[in-house]
Amino acid sequence: MLTVLCSLTALLLPTSPTAAPPLFCRRSAVQAAGATVAAAAFGGLHAASAAEPTFSKMGGLLEPYIDTQKGYKLYSPKGWNKFESDPGVYDVKFQDVIEPETTVQVSTSPVATATSVSALGDLPTVGAKFAKSRNAELVKAEESDVEGSLVYTFELKGELYHELLALCINRGKLYRVTTVTSNKKWPKRQELYKNIVASFVPKGF
Repeated sequence: MLTVLCSLTALLLPTSPTAAPPLFCRRSAVQAAGATVAAAAFGGLHAASAAEPTFSKMGGLLEPYIDTQKGYKLYSPKGWNKFESDPGVYDVKFQDVIEPETTVQVSTSPVATATSVSALGDLPTVGAKFAKSRNAELVKAEESDVEGSLVYTFELKGELYHELLALCINRGKLYRVTTVTSNKKWPKRQELYKNIVASFVPKGF
């Protein structure tokens, strides 16, 4: 499992205000085992569920966005600035017109062998590693089934930024949905972000 994590390190850590240099592959097997033990401390923070998430259009604040080439769909914030493809960073980014730190990004990367996000490790272990790489607190971790694909979702709180991150592997691609805002703006944005992440579907067109 450590080998799988190492091979996907560069794909797992998308650029964001909370991101830090990748740490996974620099750890020894002993350190990785320690991370697994540490992750157990988060056991009370996640709720593993096979149920497919439901979402709301937030009274018209969200509108459908479909990328047939990359193979996914989700609901995006209506009226936000849209930026197309920054290679190696995102496939699409939506940015609030007034709050530039408030963004939604989707990115995809090819995956050669893994067929499920579970190849990266179990939910609390992966969540703990993401939190450490961002010097952030793992507030919540959940897993859900979206049309037969397993999705990991993590809520992370850093010193300045709050992030809701979703990961999924489907049909040879690693999908990352990254939603970020300041800690100050999080109470106002959290429901919007939760519904955006819940609306994500890796269709594999």
